[in-house]
Amino acid sequence: MKNDNALEALLRPPVELWSTAMAWGVALVAIAAPWALMMPPVLGWAIAILAGYFGWVRCKQAIEILRYQHGMKYYKVTKVAPHKIPVGAGEYYLGQGFEWTQQHTQRKRDATRTDVERFVRPEPRELALRKMGVQLREWATSAPELPAKLKAVKKVAGVIANYDSWINPFQAHADLGGSPILHGVGALAERPITMRQSSRTGHMIVLGTTRVGKTRMLEMLATQDIHAGHVTIVIDPKGDADLMLRLYAEAQRAGRADQFYLFHLGYPDISARYNGIGNFSRITELAGRATNALPSSGNSAAFKEFSWRFTNIVAQAQVALGRVPTYETLLADVTGIDPLFMDYAMMIFRAKSAEGQFTDFQDRLEHLAGLIEKKKAPVPRSLADRPVELVAMFLLIKEARIVDKVLTGLAAAFSYERSFYEKIIASLGPFLEKLTSGAVGKLISPDYFDPDDKRPIFDWMTVMRQGGIVYVGLDALSDAVVSSAVGNSMLADLVSVGGKLYKSGLDPHHPEGKIILPTVCCHFDEVNEICGPEFVPMVNKLGGSGFRITAYTQSMFDIEAKVGDKAKAGQILDNFNHLVMLRVRSVTTANLLAEQVPQVDVVHLTPMSGVSDTAAEGTGVDFTSRNNDIVTTTKVAMIEAADVLELPQGQAFALLEGNRRFKLRIPLADTANDPFVPESLKKVATDMKARYRTSEQWARETDWLGNQPLGANATGVIDTNLAFGEEDESEAESSEAAHAGTEARSAAQTVEANTAFTEMAGGLG
Repeated sequence: MKNDNALEALLRPPVELWSTAMAWGVALVAIAAPWALMMPPVLGWAIAILAGYFGWVRCKQAIEILRYQHGMKYYKVTKVAPHKIPVGAGEYYLGQGFEWTQQHTQRKRDATRTDVERFVRPEPRELALRKMGVQLREWATSAPELPAKLKAVKKVAGVIANYDSWINPFQAHADLGGSPILHGVGALAERPITMRQSSRTGHMIVLGTTRVGKTRMLEMLATQDIHAGHVTIVIDPKGDADLMLRLYAEAQRAGRADQFYLFHLGYPDISARYNGIGNFSRITELAGRATNALPSSGNSAAFKEFSWRFTNIVAQAQVALGRVPTYETLLADVTGIDPLFMDYAMMIFRAKSAEGQFTDFQDRLEHLAGLIEKKKAPVPRSLADRPVELVAMFLLIKEARIVDKVLTGLAAAFSYERSFYEKIIASLGPFLEKLTSGAVGKLISPDYFDPDDKRPIFDWMTVMRQGGIVYVGLDALSDAVVSSAVGNSMLADLVSVGGKLYKSGLDPHHPEGKIILPTVCCHFDEVNEICGPEFVPMVNKLGGSGFRITAYTQSMFDIEAKVGDKAKAGQILDNFNHLVMLRVRSVTTANLLAEQVPQVDVVHLTPMSGVSDTAAEGTGVDFTSRNNDIVTTTKVAMIEAADVLELPQGQAFALLEGNRRFKLRIPLADTANDPFVPESLKKVATDMKARYRTSEQWARETDWLGNQPLGANATGVIDTNLAFGEEDESEAESSEAAHAGTEARSAAQTVEANTAFTEMAGGLG
């Protein structure tokens, strides 16, 4: 709807309908009885055409008024199949919406007047009709058989209740919370909102409180990256079943199933394996990734530094010995450093012997061991209880004065009194044990030489070269410490790989010396769970390596709490060029958007009337009256923090490409009966939903565009929970049995899904 007037009159009765009726009435009379208008038939037809066209124009204006008022009262929810997202080449689809301008701020202000309340809020009559529509839909979908004559009535009732149109008074609308006015002010000009793919290297952050649609937006954006052929990496700390299924289904649909890797800490039996510390550019990265998650405040800082030092020494020794570092080998060598010390020392002396130095080190070692046994050699008190051969090697190293930092460091660590050494690494040992215990330990510390383990092992550089798709479920709800450590390690590994790509690209030996960069699209849900010191260089430097990062979190306080410093949190946020903000609960977070938009002039119309008594003047005029309309303008923020706080679910404001302001409505993914989701993954997803229940299901039950079931396990879960609320003892016992049955079914589904791993291993990498 285009209106160039400063003052619009959209919240009023549609008076155009009266002139429409009059014009079409004249047209009818001019055709049927031109003599009544004292016209010949030919002139009557001409008048009818003119009157009909005038009536059509006025009717169109009335319909625009009615549609506008309908959009101010009710929410709109649409579904779109993920592979049918309306996006062109070089574009990135964000949702349906419009560019927010001064006109929309003006309309929003106009809708707050008390005299227009009936045009922006549903009236009791409308609510009653829509409630009747819900009852009609329930009756139309009920199971009982009806006589043949009533079946047709039932079918008609279902069509009426589900007919998707603003003119349908029985249509039941979803209640998404917030205010529909925020999108209603521009709903008539709604169009697909896109951004340029080339601008995504500036990175984007999506903010929104829980259950407002962040994960569904991630699902829509990652789907586009998969179909565009980009490397797609999704890290999901909590583990969302619908998201996992959607990524795999779209990989299948795009013909990229052989490039898909599923990594899930909660389901290690069907997960690919990943070594977070096996790939590095500098050897010091290993110690950083292994100790990043340790506490670093107060007295803990010193212990973290000691842990880093010993981990760094152990990692260097392992690499020098030709071993692949893993969390498991780090734990074994840090907590029991003696074997590594001996192996590395023997390697150094053999190398020196090959160069012509210390050729008799074996004889000298045996001689020192004999002296120690006879107690004729000076042995430090801290080594009195150590094996003779190890003490002899320590004395030989001191005697030989070999210049090797790693050997010196290992010898120093070996020389500490055991109880003192254990105190120094007191925080590192338990932490590494958490990472290496049980099935999860084999997942992130893979055994490269186990022929019986068929699960694939991946690293980020392999993913880049294959053009892979990776879904990472960190199971943060079960173990936040392990989840955070693995997530931090993965991000640090990505930064390292990004540095390699920036310097040499995918092919460092390209015949023409060209640097070929992949397009790497990273989506980090609940980014506050995994961001650490490595996240700052990721967002401010990796854009030049082809990385496009989209981060999702609840508020700016989450990042601040995670990194422990307001300045660092601000540094991270300032590196995101694009901001999408769904509903948030903090005014401070809302101001992150509101303070970036300009102020605009809004118009206020103030009616004024008055009367002056002039009867005493003797002029024959008893009084004079006047009526004035005073138009004033005031400056207000184009988007206020309060607007962000009352956004409905699935709606957002966005600042894109240099602070262009948009209002978005995120469509739901229509994923019913997707043939590309294997049964084995569906069973895992069902088990995930039963255990986590983390998927945003907003508007799912009330979506009039399609009757989608809540999920295969929904009824069982709800019945179980309700049964446990009963007071009667017998009912509680039956409920407990039902609960046990549900758990047994979930366990059986998990076992069945794990058994199916072999048949789907080819599709998972």
